[in-house]
Amino acid sequence: MDDWWKRLKDFRVSEKVGFLVENPVLQYLDYTGLQSYEEYCLAHSLLSTIAHCYVWQDRDKGVIPKVLPRAVAVPWYHVSQYLGLNPVYCYMAGILANWRKESEDSSDIERICCAPGSPQTDWFFIVSVLIEIDFGKGVKDIIKTYQALTTGDDDGLIEGLQGMADTIQRMQQTLSRMHEKQDPWTFYHKLRPFFEGWGAQSKFLPEGLIYEGVSDSPLQYLGASAAQSSTIQTFDAIFEVKHTAEAEQYLRKIREYMPASHREFLNAIENGPSLRHHARLNRDDSVRKAYNKCIQALTEFRSYHITIAVKYILLQSYQKDGESSNITEAQGVGGTYLVSFLKSTRGQTARCILGDSETDHVTWQADDTALVGLKMEISPSLLHPGTNHIVNSESNQDIFKEGHLK
Repeated sequence: MDDWWKRLKDFRVSEKVGFLVENPVLQYLDYTGLQSYEEYCLAHSLLSTIAHCYVWQDRDKGVIPKVLPRAVAVPWYHVSQYLGLNPVYCYMAGILANWRKESEDSSDIERICCAPGSPQTDWFFIVSVLIEIDFGKGVKDIIKTYQALTTGDDDGLIEGLQGMADTIQRMQQTLSRMHEKQDPWTFYHKLRPFFEGWGAQSKFLPEGLIYEGVSDSPLQYLGASAAQSSTIQTFDAIFEVKHTAEAEQYLRKIREYMPASHREFLNAIENGPSLRHHARLNRDDSVRKAYNKCIQALTEFRSYHITIAVKYILLQSYQKDGESSNITEAQGVGGTYLVSFLKSTRGQTARCILGDSETDHVTWQADDTALVGLKMEISPSLLHPGTNHIVNSESNQDIFKEGHLK
């Protein structure tokens, strides 16, 4: 007969505290045991998800904690410091380090850390990962372009530029797949609030959030945004797209929410040889045309992105339970007027088209076909990302006309 009562330790049962862990080792997760970059990235995703779930779990009840417990705050802060990130849920936590495949050959993307609304919101993350993979497959063309630029190989330059244009077009095709499985209402009302940060841009935590064990004063950070992906900023840097002062300020600010190594990559491109200067002065119009094809592809990507923003964010901000409403809780995560910002970056991209080498005449214009038919059923306003308010602006007429995007 087994005298099981003699083996309490084997069963993890304590004569002092029963089923409780008798001597808990730490007050917080031991981040000092992390070794590789990948481990730090995974830790950041896990801690970011835990933190945002803790902060926003009772948001619909109006119960928002002002202090993040040290058990999460301390390791999250230090892991973020290692990666050069801010301790807030960002694109790195949600997308870049939050995916896996069963095998190298598998085409199925799985998420590691799920977010509110899962599985109905998983498609948003999967499409975002697929876009990043599209970009990754085109890195070889970026390298080829700059190698050709430094050696004066115009044939190689044209080939590299064509490859980059194809990459941007693939990214847009993948973005269009968002409509296949992602419901706009679920994305906006279930997932998007989870992305919100804290600080002046937040209705719920305007003073910020106290990170216990890190800071006695509230810290303020923007929430997650697709703008935190380095892909489009990479193309902006390559083609030397110059944005307005307001847009440029935001784009520079958002780099603080990218891993430090990605910021360094963008800086290296900006401080490297000028592709645009070479294309503008090149006597071979084939180089100019190849450059312009990239600008056209990037402009069209941004046009399509506007339709996504309108469908999944702007229109949803006017609806409640699927019905039109006067609701003014337009959730966003950045720090600019969303639609006007996207339209501004699209416009500045289109202006980068190089004219004819002899006359400097430009014949191409941005195609707004994808924007036709996007109607607003009520008086339009602008979303202010990072707030919970719809912001009326005098610049509305620059974006909408008679209920249509123009």
